[in-house]
Amino acid sequence: MDTLSLEYGIRNGETFKNGSLKTERKYVDFVVSGQSLGQIFGLPDSDLIGVFGWSDNRDYENKQIDEFLGFESPELKTGRIPFYVCPECGDIGCGAITAKIEFSDNFVIWKDFGYENNYSEPDLDDYKEIGPFTFKKDDYFQILDKLKQK
Repeated sequence: MDTLSLEYGIRNGETFKNGSLKTERKYVDFVVSGQSLGQIFGLPDSDLIGVFGWSDNRDYENKQIDEFLGFESPELKTGRIPFYVCPECGDIGCGAITAKIEFSDNFVIWKDFGYENNYSEPDLDDYKEIGPFTFKKDDYFQILDKLKQK
């Protein structure tokens, strides 16, 4: 059985010589059984951030949390849910790490992690060794409900 907690991460901002900007972002990272899921995926190298905690649009973020809770159907046609997204816009077209979330009476399972965008089939090969992660449903819901209230 895995445990889930949340912690804040920061993507450092930067202004490049050509004038382009890399926006600083504070975001929520998932910690699974004491280990940052973002670090497991190598996020500092891929320049993706957690899907929660950085948007000013609370309604949209709460809708995404509801996808993680199974109250909303996944927005993506593949039935997968974004975990890590583009730090500038969050658009799936820029690429995202996604997964399937399954619910049973007592458990929530994150599985089949992959890289996805909205113009090609998801690539499930790079992350096939990660997961599945199984959480006690009550604990899982409590953690995500707290995130929704922030």
